[in-house]
Amino acid sequence: ASRGIAVIGFSLGAYYALDLAAAEPGRVHSVVVFYGTGGGDFSGSRAAYLGHFADADEFEPRSGVDALEAALRRAGRPVTFHRYAGTGHWFFEPDRAQAFNQAAASLAWDRTVAFLERSPTA
Repeated sequence: ASRGIAVIGFSLGAYYALDLAAAEPGRVHSVVVFYGTGGGDFSGSRAAYLGHFADADEFEPRSGVDALEAALRRAGRPVTFHRYAGTGHWFFEPDRAQAFNQAAASLAWDRTVAFLERSPTA
């Protein structure tokens, strides 16, 4: 049987990744979001979630990150969110020189790879 897919979304793409996991619970087993949130009904989701968020993000306030984490926990989903001190939106993207943070990006990527390697089957 197929393990399903993992989805990774950055910023606005995180909204799409979250929506896809909610809409296609039988297909999506893992979701990784980078500095993006979204609402919705996660009660049917069967995915595990990993989130990487900036410490100071003008586009994603801490309250939105906290609300997403709480919604996923209420839905009974495995969730781990990390916040990276001294970072802002786009900290993972080297083409955003004003925001890129090599140390945070490397740590976030290592955590992403480890998460995907141990992700549950759908």
